[in-house]
Amino acid sequence: MTVRLPVRPLDADEFRPFGRVIKSPRRDHDASGPGWRWWAETVMLPTDGRPFGVGYLELQPAGLQFDWAERHMRTVEAIVPLGDECLVYVGPPDHPEQPARLADLNTFGVFRVPPGMGVALDPGVWHGAPLALDRATRAMVLILEGTGKHDVTIVRFEDAPVMIDRPGP
Repeated sequence: MTVRLPVRPLDADEFRPFGRVIKSPRRDHDASGPGWRWWAETVMLPTDGRPFGVGYLELQPAGLQFDWAERHMRTVEAIVPLGDECLVYVGPPDHPEQPARLADLNTFGVFRVPPGMGVALDPGVWHGAPLALDRATRAMVLILEGTGKHDVTIVRFEDAPVMIDRPGP
């Protein structure tokens, strides 16, 4: 049976089981000057002592489906679109005692992340590379040093890819 998932708008309450939404704060700014305003520490990204690295993704439209997911049991990962919007698929951090045990694909969610916003994924949350919709785009990824070598579990399900319903305008 094929799993089909709708695309949901990015909402802090809806996204909370997977992490936090990065967005323009709804509070007074901390500092300002001619042509700029600054809000400090809008989302905290915990660390285990390793420094954060800044990764760069180039995304091309390649179909609205996914057939793999990964997770990091000790690492927060932040994804911020730099150009056009992107889709981020996520699954709950179920079965932390069995890192390779994939959450039920029906419990995954797909969120539309507009430019100017982002997401910070909690440790253990299943996810994959963001997906471009109709245009090429880019994204910045903040991730702790060494995560790809020492804190990653990848599960592939090529025989049963998850289909994503095309979002409306």
